[in-house]
Order: sequence, then C-alpha cells, then structure tokens
Amino acid sequence: MTLLDTDHDAALQAKARDHLWMHFSRQSVMTDGPGVPIIVKGEGHHIFDSTGKRYIDGLAGLFVVNAGHGRRRIAQAAAKQAEELAFFPLWSYAHPAA
Repeated sequence: MTLLDTDHDAALQAKARDHLWMHFSRQSVMTDGPGVPIIVKGEGHHIFDSTGKRYIDGLAGLFVVNAGHGRRRIAQAAAKQAEELAFFPLWSYAHPAA
C-alpha cells in the first residue's frame, strides 16, 4: 500500500485546504479539524487513506466503481475499449460496444 511520509501528507493537506471545495463537507474540517483524508488506494470495496486507515467505499456504486477497486479483468477490458473509443454519449448515436 502507498503510505505517504508526514511531510508529503502535510503538503497535500495544505493543497486540499487551499484549492479544493468539498461541497458535501464543512470547510472547517480542513482548516480547524484533522484535515481531509487523502485517499491513495482502492482494493475491492475498500479505500485506504495516506495513513493506512481503511474505509468501506460506500459511494463507489453510486458513481463508477460498483464492481470494486483493483479488478484487473475489468481494467484490461476498459483499456482495450479506450484504445478504440474512450467515451461517447448515446444521446443521438450508437456504437458497437453499446
């Protein structure tokens, strides 16, 4: 797992505080609290922060990772598809993979 040294983690916390707007969180967590978790790895249905703390990724299925993180077969299939056509909305067109 990728753990960050304390100085690097502090630098990322400063960048998060100065440049990110966490629209579902209070900004005071970054300025007055412990800071924002810096997520460095996903494995199955877990994500890990820069200190090694493990979380259940409860939002993964809501967005794009409903099959879990680190699924080599899915990553290979996605890479193969991206070589040909990475994305195209189906609003007015079709494509073979659809």
